[in-house]
Amino acid sequence: MAVANKTVPKSESCNHDRKAMAEVLDRVGDKWTIMIVSALHEGPLRYGELHRHIGNISQRMLTLT
Repeated sequence: MAVANKTVPKSESCNHDRKAMAEVLDRVGDKWTIMIVSALHEGPLRYGELHRHIGNISQRMLTLT
């Protein structure tokens, strides 16, 4: 007889996994995230350098991303 997970029902676990995956895809698929990751692929940049490199991103959006 198999031992079932009694702490979290399977349906709740699946919903949590789906929600987590959706959050990751939302973040990775964002326009600014792709540009920032691309700018940082060779190494770290200071905030001002990153802002100049990307160009037309607002300070608020860069900070949030």
